Amino acid sequence: MQTDIFFADKTLILTDQSTSTEGAVRLPSSELSRANLLKVFETANIVEVYDLAIEAVKERFIAEFKFVEAAGGIVCNEEGESLMIYRNNRWDLPKGHIDSGESEEECAVREIAEETGVEGAKIVRFLCNTLHAYGVYGVWELKRTSWFELAAKRTNTKPQSEEGIVCAKWCSEAEVEENLRNTYPTIRNVFAAKRR
Repeated sequence: MQTDIFFADKTLILTDQSTSTEGAVRLPSSELSRANLLKVFETANIVEVYDLAIEAVKERFIAEFKFVEAAGGIVCNEEGESLMIYRNNRWDLPKGHIDSGESEEECAVREIAEETGVEGAKIVRFLCNTLHAYGVYGVWELKRTSWFELAAKRTNTKPQSEEGIVCAKWCSEAEVEENLRNTYPTIRNVFAAKRR
């Protein structure tokens, strides 16, 4: 069992497998805390925690965060293009927090419409979940995002500027590959799940 938690470009790997990840710094499970991890991340990009009881270790670690749930997706059109957004100087995918009483699927469709202007996307299939940790105004959140593949007609886009989105673009496969060089590890994982 392995869980990856992303901190922007850094990765925490929680695993019950004894093999080690290339380039990873090993941290004993007894020393895993948000404060210790952030200190190790000052000099390392990948931290691995191995423990046979990794689920208990994960629960203890997650308790240090405010847990939030979100959903989003990769929208594909009839020409084989994928819808991507550009914000904070990186390519990304539309996603957002799940509202009370809303399903993951409903959230993904709503957030895509709000962030890109593309209405009426239809769920094709579930892709994966990702975990991403970040600090907001002194509070550390752990966001679990449910990702879907969706289909929509190629329509004009309208980036949601109040969310800091400067571009919403239908991208060819070649453009997607180029954009993945300037994105987050979570987004690369979502595209990898789509290709499976």
